[in-house]
Amino acid sequence: MEEQPRSNKVSPEIYVYATNKNFLNVYDALRIDKVKLEVAGYDQTTGKQTGIASAWIDVDDLRLLAHLIISRQFKDVLDRSRFEKFGGSDRDGAVESRTLVFEWDTADGKFARYPYRITIANGPGLRTPNGAVQPKGEPASKLSMRLPEPDLMKIMLAVVDYLHAYEAAHHHRIVAEKVREVQEKLAGRAERRPPLAAAPEEEDRVPAAARPAAPPLRVVPGTAPASSPARSAAPPARSFPAPRPTPPVVASTAARPGPGGPARLSNDVPAPPLPRPTRAG
Repeated sequence: MEEQPRSNKVSPEIYVYATNKNFLNVYDALRIDKVKLEVAGYDQTTGKQTGIASAWIDVDDLRLLAHLIISRQFKDVLDRSRFEKFGGSDRDGAVESRTLVFEWDTADGKFARYPYRITIANGPGLRTPNGAVQPKGEPASKLSMRLPEPDLMKIMLAVVDYLHAYEAAHHHRIVAEKVREVQEKLAGRAERRPPLAAAPEEEDRVPAAARPAAPPLRVVPGTAPASSPARSAAPPARSFPAPRPTPPVVASTAARPGPGGPARLSNDVPAPPLPRPTRAG
């Protein structure tokens, strides 16, 4: 749970929960994809603050925590019914450790009405080789408070609704940032990709400058230079007979009819006379 350095910018409060001894404040730090939790103790008689401790939780961890609490699966899903996150950052030239713990602890029925306990501890920290921060020695500030299950469910419902409203209002910016992250990853992979190896035939190929030149041709007097072999003659083209001319078609005209009837064409053959039927008896 790596956290950003603190700034003077005031974060809006998402929820404020108060008991007779403590305050639980939930702040908006969604600009860095986190939510800030703060437990402050005070003296009810004097009204003075007796201590304060804060920690940041990632949005993804918050979604899981809220789901388990709202669905009443917290004590059944988590190991030892305990949710614990370590984090920290550099502050005033030193490393500060921050620990956040949610746990289900009824103390054998003594706190059956207040089963949830939230503990936040701040103190000196030690940065590990992988960049994480772990506590170093006793914390300088450590505060705990107990809450009834319905009250913590109500807090988580309000926080989840606030998160949904924030994501809807900043949807385009969130999507653009995710696209930019993917593009940067792809660009980094392209830079780390080794160059392609040359093909074997290209490596074995002798450059033109290093090849030995062919000896010049010499012409012996009295002899003709050898000519290059003639190309094989192409096979003779296949001949086809010329088409026979078609005689013109001459149309014959009909002669004018004479006085004895229509004239016959010269090519017409006279029809034989038909016998006339005779009537017998």
